Formats: sequence, structure tokens, C-alpha cells
Amino acid sequence: MSSFKSSLTLQTQKPTTKSTVQSTTSALSTSIESHPQLGNLYLRNYGLGPRRLVRLYTRKTSPANRYTKVSFLTQSLKNPIAYLSFSRGGGGGSLAVASGPRVSLYGGSRTAGTSDFLRALKAGSAAQSRRDDFEDDEDSVDLFGGKKKAAAEDEESNANKGVNLDKIDPDRNISTGGLLAECAVHRSDGRLIAVGTEGGQVKICDANSRMTLRTFNSSKTVGGGDRKTIRDVAWMRDGKHVVAGGDDGVVRVWNVSGGMKDGGVGDNSGADFQLRGHGDKVTAVKIVSFKKDDHNIKSKKRSRETIEQDSLSSWTQLVVSGSYDHTIRVWDVESDDQGGECLSVMNHGDPVQALLVLPASYGRGKASKYDNLPLLVSAGGTTLKIWNPLNGSCLLTFRTMHAKTITSICLLDIPYDEVEDDSSESNRKKRHIITAGLDGLLRIHSISNEDIVDGSLPFLHGMQFSDPLSALAISQDMSRVAIGTTTGIVTVHQRRALLSKQQGVVERKEPRHGTYSYFMRGAHEKAHDPDDYLLLHQKKQKLAEYDSLLRKFRYGDALDKVLQQRQPQVVIAVIEELGKRRGLTIALSNRDEESLEAILSFTIRFIDDPKYSTYLIGVAHILCDIYGSLIGQSSVVDELFSKLRNKVTNECSAQRMLLRMLGQIDLVMTSAENSRQVDEAVGVGGSTADAA
Repeated sequence: MSSFKSSLTLQTQKPTTKSTVQSTTSALSTSIESHPQLGNLYLRNYGLGPRRLVRLYTRKTSPANRYTKVSFLTQSLKNPIAYLSFSRGGGGGSLAVASGPRVSLYGGSRTAGTSDFLRALKAGSAAQSRRDDFEDDEDSVDLFGGKKKAAAEDEESNANKGVNLDKIDPDRNISTGGLLAECAVHRSDGRLIAVGTEGGQVKICDANSRMTLRTFNSSKTVGGGDRKTIRDVAWMRDGKHVVAGGDDGVVRVWNVSGGMKDGGVGDNSGADFQLRGHGDKVTAVKIVSFKKDDHNIKSKKRSRETIEQDSLSSWTQLVVSGSYDHTIRVWDVESDDQGGECLSVMNHGDPVQALLVLPASYGRGKASKYDNLPLLVSAGGTTLKIWNPLNGSCLLTFRTMHAKTITSICLLDIPYDEVEDDSSESNRKKRHIITAGLDGLLRIHSISNEDIVDGSLPFLHGMQFSDPLSALAISQDMSRVAIGTTTGIVTVHQRRALLSKQQGVVERKEPRHGTYSYFMRGAHEKAHDPDDYLLLHQKKQKLAEYDSLLRKFRYGDALDKVLQQRQPQVVIAVIEELGKRRGLTIALSNRDEESLEAILSFTIRFIDDPKYSTYLIGVAHILCDIYGSLIGQSSVVDELFSKLRNKVTNECSAQRMLLRMLGQIDLVMTSAENSRQVDEAVGVGGSTADAA
């Protein structure tokens, strides 16, 4: 095991020489061009590339078998897209977008009939039609399809107005409790999603019900200021453990199912492993899985018994973490006695921004010494490095043509289409890697084992965006490419082959908006899963205007609005609610002559009604306390208070008369009762004497 080295000693010392910065597109245009076959593949199938070339290659393609593209702004508006990920499943899976204080989910098999996202990808959105109708001039487009300065300013103004953006609402939102979401990764079955937040929390949420099932904290003080942001999370192969790394430089492994070491919510000791060694924040965490039958890792500290026990299982896993201290560390989390051991430390030379695992390529292309070997790709600065995570050796260092930092990398295995005119067998089997950077460049390179042996990653295709790119994701079936920017815009390109398959299966025509069929869509759908149940949705009742004002704590306006309806039962109900909220004094204060006249007139009219007198007596007391000192300033108010006094005086006189009458009645009733008792006593005595 390599000893820990500080970030200062790991940084490569570079001579201070004078350098000049050149335009990326000008440098690329003189030395690199797109691949003749694979460049056409991305233009025709995904719509990635200059707009004029995309239209050139797709003009003869039928609309039913053409790529689709959607661009939309998330509900977090201008917040940068922190993370993008697809779930595994048919039809491209569900897209998770971490931006702002929420994680938005788009698409998925359960929302196939009601998802705006899937509907736009299926039929092509109106915004896409507007984008297709917009013609680009030859002089306004650079090498990668982006716009030059003048045209970019026009497009930016249109983007701010939402002209070329789709209006797509998320199918589900997962709240993070007000904390910014930094990452979100689905489990392999797509049912759970792990969300990392800026508060040092990892939330395990149900992707369907959006319920938070477990919450893990990286700090013992839940509300303290020492909480560090979680930058990346990853699921282990068993789906019961989640790995997270953040700004505190510690990689933690938690047991989601609640094992013996799990301390529950907010307990730092609940982590099964706390992997320490990084000298700066951890920005990327990945899991390297491989078959133990093909590779036998023999650490110096592992005993022969441990190796024999490990060989009983078919797969082993290693945790790989990348940090801003320029290092990449490989951790062993499966050994019982040496769990949490750092197996190797690899120096990238720049702050590590992203990691990518290349699974073993069994029988892919020509035979190579890297076959059946999982590889690791690290991105830091503008450089890509390929590592052997089993022994920590660097296989290739490749300097890309990005002008700014690479923020995200993804692996793309192009599914072979018989329709394509690519006759080269090697091109059909090569892997491709996509890199996205803050310079707005999306670059695609070949990353097959032959290319790694040759020591270079050939450039295949590229595209320029007007905004810096912050996130990138590719679906499991390679049918969708999602691109996120720092301005909160998400662009999704869908491969045309998947679109043709979907339209071949789904033949029902979407009902027109505004019709009864559109309103009743999905009402008669049958449950496809035995665990599904029918949820009867009741129509939401529209709140009255005074109820809406009460919800906004506008007590005075609510009382004025209900007085206009001239319904005493409703007015008394509002007064009772104001009394419960302790807002009756607030509602009666700060009134002018007109608004005071309404409440005084109502009080005068109904204060003697036994049903309302209990509430209106209190209202009269408050009115006298607030406006008693203003007597003499308004003749209208003085007259109303005089009427109120007379009404109260008359009512009090009537109450006194009734009390006197009640006393007389009680006296008569008492006398009658006493006489009856005397008569009964006399009658009993006489009968006794007669008997004697």
C-alpha cells in the first residue's frame, strides 16, 4: 500500500514558461476533423453537430424515423444543473435532474401516458419545430455548430424569453428540505434514488412515491456549521450499500437496509466504513466491479484464507474516489479483517473532476492485453488519464482540446444499425467517450483497447454549445443523451432507432388538447403490475376569495370581503376563525370611515341575535377600545356608535325585565309547589285518622 502524500507533494511541478491562449475552434479546424462514418452517425441518429449538417443529413428522413430533441428549463430556473443520471429500464429509463433544492424526475415506464417529457420526445415538440424552421447562415456557424458572437447574442436573447425552449413539467419532484441537491443516482432496479445535498446529507428516496426512506448525515451535529456538501454518490452491486464523498474529504459507506453498524438517522457512527486519506474534497466516487475468476488481487496484507474465501463469490468490488488533491484512491471494502484499506494512490496531476469506469470488454474487437480488464478514466483540467485500478498503473495520458475544465465524462457504446453504411468492422465495435467542459464543447473520442495500446484517443465528432456544460448522462440502452448547462437548461437528444421502435409498438393517436378524450386520458387504463392499485382522485374544491386571503394572512381584507356577501353565518364563521388565529384585533384595526361602517352596521343588526351575540359582543368591545377615542371626528361613525349604544341599552333593559319576570315565575312556581306538598301532607293525615 502506498503511503499518504499531501496535495502539495502530489502536484506536478511545472516550469513557469510564457504561453499564449489560442481559440479552441481555430486550433481544431486546422488539425482535427470529424470521422467520415461515425460523424455522420451522430449527425443522422442523434442530431449532434452543426445545425446545417444535421438538416442536410436528415432532410430526406421521414418525420416518423427521425431523431428528436427537447430543451427545457427546470423548475429551479437559472440554477446550474449539478447532476444528471438515467435509471435502468426500457425506453431509456427515467432522467433525474439535480438542480436547486430539488431533484426532478422526467419519464419512466410508470408515466408513459401522462409525461410531457416522453410525449415531446415521441412526437417532436413545438419548440423543436421552431428550431428546425430557423435557418442558420454559413457565416454565423463555427466548426462545431455553435454560433459566433453576433448570432449567439440573438440566440441568448431568445433563450431568455423562452422562445426556443420546451415547456416540460417534471413528472415527480423529490424535495431536499431546502438544501441544494448536488447529485442523484438511481439504484440498479430504479426503485430507489440516492440524493446528496449541500448539508452533508444523503437521502434514500422512493423514486415512485418520492418518500424519504433513510437519511444519513456526514456530521454528528445535524444543525451545526461543520456540515460539508456531498459531491457524489454511488450504489454498490448488491443495492444495499451506498457510497458517498464530499467536501470533508472522507468517503463513507452506509448500509441502506439497516445492518449491525448502521446507527440510524443523523449518526456518524452508522457508516460501515469511513475511508480517510484525501487531503481535499472528494468530487467523484465510482464502483469498480469485476469477476474474481479473471483477476486475483493479492494484497500484501491479505492472507491466503481471505483470498480463498473471496474466490467463492463470482464478483468483487472496489471503491474508487477522486479528489481535488490531485489523487485517485482505490479502497477495499469487502475484506472482513482489512475492510477500508487503501490499495493504491494514483496522481492525476490536476484536480480530479470526474471518473468513469470502463467495464471489461469480453471479445470486443481485436485481441488486446487489456481485454477482460476493468479500466478507469479520470478527468481533471483538460486531461484524460486511463488507469488500471487493480495495480494503480497509468496506461495512457491524453490531453484533449478543451479550453476549460472538463466537468463530465460518459461512455457510449453505439448499437449497430444494419441501415448504416459503415462497412468497417472495427468502427462498429469501438467504444466512444463523450467529454463536456466549461468551454461549451462536447467532444467524442474513441476509447477502444486498441486505441489505448496505440497511446491516443482519436477524435470522432464534436459540438459547440453557447453555455458552459456542467453535467452529462447517457441512458443504459444508449438511446438518449442528456446535457446540462450552468444556466439551468437541459437538452436531451434521442436516437432515431428507438423512436421508430416506440412508434411501431404504440399506435394510439394522442387526443387533441382541450377535448373530452384528452381530459379523460388514462382513466380506463388497467394496472400492469399486481402491486399497483387504483387511486381515486377527487376534484380539488376552489377556495373562496376570503379563504385565500386568510391563507395569505390578510385578515382585514378577508373580513371586508366576507361582509360584502351579506351572509351572517359565513361572517360569523370568519370572525370565529380570526379569533382562533388571534387576528381579530388586527382585522378590526386601521379602518377608515367606509370600512368601519360595514362592520359596525353588521354588529348593530345582529348583536341581539342569540345565535351571534356571543361573538359580536367581543367584536363590540374591541371596536370600542380601538375607536372610542375618535368619537366626534366623524358624524357617520358617531351615529353608528350611538345606535350600537341604544341597541345594547335596549337589549340590557329587555334582559333585566326578563330576569324580573323569571324571578316572579320562579316565586309562583315555588308557592304552588309548597301548596301541593301541604295538601298532600294533610290528605295523608286525614286518611290515617279515619282508619284509626
